[in-house]
Amino acid sequence: MIVRRRSWLYRLAGQRFVHSVSFDRPVTALAVRELLKRTVGVPLELWARSRQDLVV
Repeated sequence: MIVRRRSWLYRLAGQRFVHSVSFDRPVTALAVRELLKRTVGVPLELWARSRQDLVV
């Protein structure tokens, strides 16, 4: 199953906390990884977020 989301969370190697990145339209994890590689570095972890996810 290919997941397409507008909001993604990522963590780079050596970082303790996650960062978020959002897009105008839903994108796949592959597209997010490619963008992060070009801009901030290779993500160690990547999670998709949806509006139905609980925010605590």
